Order: sequence, then structure tokens, then C-alpha cells
Amino acid sequence: MIEFILGYAITLPFLVILLFAGILFEHNESRGLAIVSGIVATVVAYFYFKFPIVYALYGTGVYAVVGVVWSFYRYKRYVVKQVEKTRNPGMTASQKQTLIERMHPTAMLGTITAWILIWPFSVLDNLIGDIINSVEHLVKTVFRGVYHKIYTSAVSQIK
Repeated sequence: MIEFILGYAITLPFLVILLFAGILFEHNESRGLAIVSGIVATVVAYFYFKFPIVYALYGTGVYAVVGVVWSFYRYKRYVVKQVEKTRNPGMTASQKQTLIERMHPTAMLGTITAWILIWPFSVLDNLIGDIINSVEHLVKTVFRGVYHKIYTSAVSQIK
């Protein structure tokens, strides 16, 4: 049974699915699931590509350094975006203070750690995130009427 499962789990298509899932999890800020996806993808890649353990150790070191550098960049982008939100004239002083407290590095330790651990997903999300947001915008605005008609038609059959 284990061999059967591993036969399907240690394949290139499964690895690609895990990578896309990780990107979507990161995009939706489900960082715990993105980390799990990244760990499973790493294990699958290790067994699929069968590279020596020494390469894995070197790779882990390089991966960690790149992740730390990426987290600096990502945190800077995040803070700039949050500061921009505080310029909203309708925001109260209390809301601004809450926003300021939430972007403090100690309050974001989990997020920063996730950015380090799953930096490839975060990088790809930053590169293709606009495409994902555009598709979401199409569904919410342009195709909204079509989805509403389908929904209304289906629900009317229940009553």
C-alpha cells in the first residue's frame, strides 16, 4: 500500500501540483498550508531527483540565506503598503495605532518566518499575484451577472 501511494506521490506532476498549491496558499495568506506544501514538495523533489545528501545540505544553506534576504525585501514592501493605508482620511487614530502595532516585526514574527521558509512561493506570488488578482476581479465584476443568473436559476428550482 505504501509503495502504491509513494508511486503516485513521487512524480513530477504531483510535485508541480504541490508547487502551484504552495503559491496559491501564499497568495491567500494561508502560510501554514504553504509551509506544509513546501516541505512535502521538498521531500518529493529529493526522492524524485535522487540528488546526494551533500547537495541537499549546501542547498539548505543557500536557501536559508536567500530566504532571509527575501524577507527583508518582503517586509519592506509590506510596511510601505501598510503606511500607505494610514493616509486614508477616514481612518481613526485608533485604527492607525492598531495598524502600526500589527506591522511591528515582533507582531509579524510568524509571517516573517514563513517568508523565509517559503520564499520561492512568496517570490512567485509577488510575480504572478497581479494575474491572480485580475482573475478574481473578473469573477467579482465582469462575470458576476453570469454567476448570479446560474445561482438564481438553481435556487429557484429548490423553492
